[in-house]
Formats: sequence, structure tokens, C-alpha cells
Amino acid sequence: MKMVIALFACSAGFALSAPLPQEAWRDLNVRYTIFSGYTLSDRDAPTATDRKLAILVDGPAAEEIFDSIGPDMPSSCSQEKGDRDRQKQGVQCNYTARRAAKGYECWIGLDLRTGKSIPTASC
Repeated sequence: MKMVIALFACSAGFALSAPLPQEAWRDLNVRYTIFSGYTLSDRDAPTATDRKLAILVDGPAAEEIFDSIGPDMPSSCSQEKGDRDRQKQGVQCNYTARRAAKGYECWIGLDLRTGKSIPTASC
């Protein structure tokens, strides 16, 4: 019986110290568009057979995503000194040095027909 109580107390202690799932979630303000075509630069109206979702994230959330998908790509779309690009499959981020603290933007792309991650932004 003492062993059961000890195990319960130990389990309760771990449960109280672990963050609850909802505490790990943060607010996120995004903009999105649903389109057809290969990328946003050549987008058309969505069709029955071609529907893609592009989500634009900026601010602190974009900075956190940018930091998470490093390293920088060898060359940047921009030729401006200090600008940086990073990409992992359908997650593309850039940092614009002249905008400093507000310089982070990320695009997240999904093909809504297949569920696959896709790049949506181009240089």
C-alpha cells in the first residue's frame, strides 16, 4: 500500500510540473489565400482540381519559425546586404535587414487536394 501511495505521489508531482498542452499554444495572426497555379506569383482562382493554401506569418512567430528551420540558404532572393532566406519544403522564410525587428516573414504552403507541403513563394 505504501508503494502505491508513493507511486501516486510521484506521478502527481510529474503531472503538476509538466505544462498542460493548451499552455504550449500561442496566438498567431496570419493572412492566407487559396489559389491555383504553381506559386503565388502566377496564381489564378482556385479550381475544382487545383486548390492550394498559402499562409503568411510575420512578427515574432515568423522569427521563431525562421530560427527553427535554419541554416540560411547559400544565396538570398534579395541582393540587399543582411537579407537572409531559409526554406524547408513548404515552409519558406526571409529576413529583411532594413525592416529589423519586423523583418521576418514566412510562407507556409499546402496543396489542399493532396495534403502535401508545397513551396508557394518565389523570388
